[in-house]
This record gives sequence, structure tokens and C-alpha cells, in this order.
Amino acid sequence: MLTVSTQIAQGDDLPTFERMLESITFADEIIVFNMERNDEEALSIFTKYRVKVIEVKTPKVAEEIRTREILEAKHKWVLIMDFDELIPPALQTEILAVIDDLPAAYSIKRRNFSLGYPLRFGGWGDDYVPRLFHKDVFVDWPTNIHSTPKIRGEYKKLLNFMEHHKDSSLSEMVAKTNRYSDIEAALFFEGTLPPVTGFTLIRKTKMEFIRRYLLKLGFLDGKIGLIQSIYQAYSVFISYAKLAEKQRRKS
Repeated sequence: MLTVSTQIAQGDDLPTFERMLESITFADEIIVFNMERNDEEALSIFTKYRVKVIEVKTPKVAEEIRTREILEAKHKWVLIMDFDELIPPALQTEILAVIDDLPAAYSIKRRNFSLGYPLRFGGWGDDYVPRLFHKDVFVDWPTNIHSTPKIRGEYKKLLNFMEHHKDSSLSEMVAKTNRYSDIEAALFFEGTLPPVTGFTLIRKTKMEFIRRYLLKLGFLDGKIGLIQSIYQAYSVFISYAKLAEKQRRKS
């Protein structure tokens, strides 16, 4: 028996969210942690898929609610999903097979897409994320961004991949960058980085583009590789510009 636990936040793309829900209808229970969405379209999707809704205040990062996403599940096996991910049929079959095995925790290979295009280079190749847990082996999920959950034993890996449609539009990309750059700037500030100068902004932005487009072979992804390389450089610029703003206010 399997619970899928996921979340939806203000600004998240609802058609993408609904495609995710459609891909996990094989689950015995679906829990949605609702981060202050009260628009009619979102509420109608909750009803359509008969999900269990848990209302939460919007956290700074999803990791702040991950432990609860697992503990609130009715079933022993819990699959954690983000709103912009999909479970293809081959992965569904594999998940249903392994949950008949002994308690364990699994990482799942994730294939990334941006604006509808697959990303194979630029640092966006297939990556593994810890997502499928038996409650008996789960210990805790640290609340810092991109943290790895603590388990008893070692992670196993599933063979098939999930799809990660990380950007449905440029507008969504900009909104996401604005949220995450606030977090990154705050972490940089707490880490007492040296004062940001104009040279810092130029160097960090330039090096991120070179890293993505040239060193990580982003150019092999064609147009989307160029868009992503420029955009990731922009994201780095915004984070350091916000850090400079915090440093100026403190001085």
C-alpha cells in the first residue's frame, strides 16, 4: 500500500500540477500539502483527484515540511513528489514491484525538462533524488535546502526515471528565481561573505555562464541550452545583487 505525498504553492503552474496528479493515480492515498492556495481552480483539482488536503503556511523551502509529508501518510510506503514531476508507466510498474519487498529507501533518477525541451547537458543531466521511503527506515529530513533525508541503512536506486518539468514558462522561471534568490542571499549573508563589488557581480555571472554553456557542454542542447545557461547566470547575478543589498543596509 502506497501513499504519494506532494505539495502546491502560490505561483505553481496548475496544469503541470494536474499532470503530476494524473501520473500518480495508481497510489492508494494522495496527500497534498496546500501552501495557502485558495483559488477556485486549485480547489477543483483537489476535489477531482480526491486528495487529502493538509493546510500549511508557505515554508521558505519544501524541506521544512518533508518529514511531516512522510509521517502524515496512512501507509508504510511513501513516495514524495514535487508539483512539476511525472511518473511514467515504466517507473510506476517498478515502484509497485519494489513496495512488495522488504523495508528500504530508494533514490529515483530524474530527467529534466525546461520549456518543454529535454536537458541533457549544462549540468542538467539525469540526477538521482531520494523519494521513495518505507517508514520503518526513515529517520529525519533536515530542513536546509537540497538536504538529503536520514535513513537507517543505505539508499537503493530504481532503474527507471521520473520526469522533472522544472520550467513551464519564462514567467514561472523568474518567479522561482525571485523566491530562491531571497533564500540564497540570506544564507550568503549569514555566512559573512566578503562585501560584494561590481567585479564580484561580473565575475560570478560570467563564470556561471561559462560553466554551464562551455564546461558543462550546454551548447549541445541547442537553443534551450543557451537559454538555460544565460538564465542560470542571471540567477547567480540576482542572488549576489540581493546579498549586496543586504550588506549595504547593514553598513
